[in-house]
Amino acid sequence: MAKSIKDLRQEKGYRSAREFADALGIATSSMSRYDKDPESIPLKHAWAMADLLDCSIDEVVGRARVTSGASELQDFYDGLLPETRSLVDEFIEFAGMKDRAARKRAQAEEDGKYDRLCQFHERAFRQALYDRAGFGEVVEFDTPADERAAFVLFLREQAAEKRRPGIDLHIEGLEEEMRGGYIDADGAEKHWSDEELQSMLAEERAQMDEEYGKKDEEVIAKVMEAYDRLHGSRALGPAPRLTIEYAAVRLPK
Repeated sequence: MAKSIKDLRQEKGYRSAREFADALGIATSSMSRYDKDPESIPLKHAWAMADLLDCSIDEVVGRARVTSGASELQDFYDGLLPETRSLVDEFIEFAGMKDRAARKRAQAEEDGKYDRLCQFHERAFRQALYDRAGFGEVVEFDTPADERAAFVLFLREQAAEKRRPGIDLHIEGLEEEMRGGYIDADGAEKHWSDEELQSMLAEERAQMDEEYGKKDEEVIAKVMEAYDRLHGSRALGPAPRLTIEYAAVRLPK
């Protein structure tokens, strides 16, 4: 079982958190916080604690003691002079900063992609409402949340329409193949009844629709995240009645 920082420092003769904090050159309040949440310890403080306690950083943050298979990198680090080790610490912090910046850029690129996709589908959504309307008719959404729900429904309908041709093509090919029959264990040629055939094809269709539907739902979830970014809190909660003058059907609550 992993030891706490308190256990480790008491083994080294530090009688209190204050005494250990003084040795580290940090505030006692910070030490108390690290005692409660070891994973919140900054890297430079974790290294300093590991040096004072003669243990690994894994132990400092509450992980099990490394007794075998220590990495070559850890051995290399432990063998460095203090001034050289500080350079490694600085590089690690720099690398971490660069990594966070790269992740942030990648997330921004992905968000931008789904922002554009959301805007594209919103235009199609509004056009579909307009196409269903008579001239001069309007649709009224009681709240922005109602409009959001209608947009989600539209996306699901569009996704189902997009995947249907591919599934139909697969089912057609499968039906043609299955109507050729099969060879049983005795080597005799057999044929499924039309009822059996349709049942198996329906099962295959449902399975494919569910499989592709799950992938579509992942995309829809990201599009709706973009929708909420673009519309802000307006899309999530009640708001004054909204009238859109290019649509035709009053949506039920």
